Amino acid sequence: MTANTPFIEALRRIEVPGWLANERGAALDRFLATGMPNTRLEAWKHTSLAALERRVWHSPTSVAGEAVCPDIASYPGHALVFQNGQLHCHGIYLANQIAGTLLDLANTQAVHQYLGQVADDTALANLNLALWQDGAHVYVPAGDHITLPIFTLFGAAEAEAMLYPRTLAVLEHGAEAILVEHFLGQTGQPYWQNAVTEIVLEDGAHLTHLKVIEEGAAATHTSLTAVRLGRDSEYRALHIGLDGALARHEIRVHMAGPGATTRIDAFDLADGHRHADLHLRINHRAPSGTSRVTYRGLAEGRGRAVFDGHVVVDRAAPKTDARQSCRGLLLSPQAEIDAMPRLEIYADDVKCGHGASIGNLDREALFYLQSRGIDPVLARQLLMQGFATEALGLLDHTHLRNWLMPHLTAAMARRTLMEPTP
Repeated sequence: MTANTPFIEALRRIEVPGWLANERGAALDRFLATGMPNTRLEAWKHTSLAALERRVWHSPTSVAGEAVCPDIASYPGHALVFQNGQLHCHGIYLANQIAGTLLDLANTQAVHQYLGQVADDTALANLNLALWQDGAHVYVPAGDHITLPIFTLFGAAEAEAMLYPRTLAVLEHGAEAILVEHFLGQTGQPYWQNAVTEIVLEDGAHLTHLKVIEEGAAATHTSLTAVRLGRDSEYRALHIGLDGALARHEIRVHMAGPGATTRIDAFDLADGHRHADLHLRINHRAPSGTSRVTYRGLAEGRGRAVFDGHVVVDRAAPKTDARQSCRGLLLSPQAEIDAMPRLEIYADDVKCGHGASIGNLDREALFYLQSRGIDPVLARQLLMQGFATEALGLLDHTHLRNWLMPHLTAAMARRTLMEPTP
């Protein structure tokens, strides 16, 4: 990177409290020292960001542009809406400032203590820490149970925009909440959203976390979700990747407390020329932890889906129970799915396993449906929806199924997915 990089220009325009300005400057220095990740790195060998470096990006200075976020009344819960990196509107009415913006709450104890401390020191995480303009802060005091979901919407409304959504969620001892992150933008406009979400679950806390990627067709989405779990805490997550030209999402879970539980379900749709890459790392660092991972990938056209699941069981984590399930469905000869579930075990007395399979639509099931008078297009769509549903168990215990399923159904009904496989 050169001295005239647009990243430096963007940093100069951001006004933040003094302590945060120092953090930003140091983060940008770390990013410039390493540069953008490239395919020479093992973790990035399946995903190239070279096209990003060939574009001239800018950081929007306002929310100007056609609104890309739906009416917040359509969301079954509380909502914070950000457009072009800045607060656009909100429908939050909760006591004790449970949800607000990072800039408004920058001087609170939780932001001071945890912002930038949970996410790993990676190039893109440093870039986000340096250049985020505003973001969401969710704070749930000890023992509080928030039953309605808290939605954070991050929309892009300018071409060639680089955006850095940021979310910090802190749940104190015994607290419970549901967090939904929804990313979307203008169809046909190239832009880049590089998001970071940091989550801290203190002892006995429970968080349900849904992330939905519905970016514009020409957009790039890169993101990191970093989670730290205390004793007997629980993290349940569902990742849904539906749109965007390229989407690379990393999930890093640090199970620091005994008896912690993690369940991560994920579904990626790689149609057309879409590239979807999910990298997952779960570190079991304490005894009696449980983790479950279910991944379902569907690739059509020249789409490519990548799943890299890495579970590490430290020597200090006996009685760990960790399992991964990865299944892929190929709908065309040119599509590709790469599945790499891995276990790295240093402790005795553990129960760990993983499995991966990739195949095509069941022709016998397809024939059966057609023999019962179901149109071939509809029959294919029903089988694909059934395949995706295997990763949607989290929705059974939330208010989110009725909200999410229309988004998933619409994505499945795209023209390219409705045509029979050659």
